[in-house]
Parts: sequence; C-alpha cells; structure tokens
Amino acid sequence: MKTAFYARTGTVVKIGDDILRVVKHTLKSTNKGRGKGFLVQMRLKNLITGSVIEEVYDSEDKMDDITLERAKAEFLYESAGTYAFMNQETYEQTELSEEDVGDAKDFLIEGQIVDLQQYEGQFVGIVLPLQVKLRVTECEPGVKGNTADGRITKDATLETGYVVKVPGFIETGDELMINTETGEYTERAKD
Repeated sequence: MKTAFYARTGTVVKIGDDILRVVKHTLKSTNKGRGKGFLVQMRLKNLITGSVIEEVYDSEDKMDDITLERAKAEFLYESAGTYAFMNQETYEQTELSEEDVGDAKDFLIEGQIVDLQQYEGQFVGIVLPLQVKLRVTECEPGVKGNTADGRITKDATLETGYVVKVPGFIETGDELMINTETGEYTERAKD
C-alpha cells in the first residue's frame, strides 16, 4: 500500500480494477482544522485502455502499489499492423497490435531494445529509451540565411513516418535525437 502523497510520477497503482500510471503529481496545501493538510492532484493513465484521467485525492488516501513485470525485448519488424518483438533472455517472440503499441510506433526502428511491461501475464505497455536516433527521410531544403540559432522551423518526416518540427538547417538524411516522452527534436545526432 502507498498513500497518494508518495504515489509520485511514474508510480503504477491499482485503484478498483484499473491499473494506472501516475503521469503528473501535484501537491496542493489545505488548511484542515488545526494543522495543514495536502490534496494531491494526479493525472493518471490507464495502462489497459490507454485513457487519461485527472483526479484529486487526500494525501492520506491509500492505493495498491503495483510492480510490473519487465522484459527487455528487441523490436524485430512491423507487418500489416502487427509489431514483433523478441525477448532478450528467452528469445521468445511476442506480437502486438498497432493499438497495443500506441504512440510508441512513432519511435520504433528495427533492432531497438525496449522494455515490455506485463501485469499478471497481460501486456500493459512499452517503455522506450528517453531519446532515440532517427533519420530524416523528407524535409524542405534549408533556406540560405537559416543559421544554427534554430528560430526558423519546418516539418521533417522521420524514417518511422513521424513528423516533427525541426530547425531550418536540418536536411534530408540527417540523424536526429528525438525525445520519446514529448515527441520533440532535441539535437542532431553525434557520430
């Protein structure tokens, strides 16, 4: 058991029949009688359905703390909306639907290692590295005068099909570091 006060960002809890990951955790002070109390505003993502809810809890509300099973897996390929992964310890293959993979599909390239999460044998999510290196397959050419200050942006299509805003100096063929949590360009990849 864990109280809402200690259910920080990234914690996985069970409330009722739902398995939820804390996406955002904000403390708000209240004046309760003689002492101070806290309310906790949380943004929670349901790991089964993918829905996101906002809730407010008393800091002392109890929640079941959940530990997910994690397995390192290599992304092998995508075919007709089916994504294949191979467990790095058992070499067992797992196939997931596009719906199961969700937004992670925008950052998956063949050979990439990810964590597959399960709860009681049921798949609940993919944990990607914080940053991934992806190649630009299409973007407008740079315009003379676009310097490295990055104030002028344009759209670039990456090898996964994901479209990201990039500085004007980025060109087709460049490798970029992309933040998988925000989906934003962070920098050009260093060789």
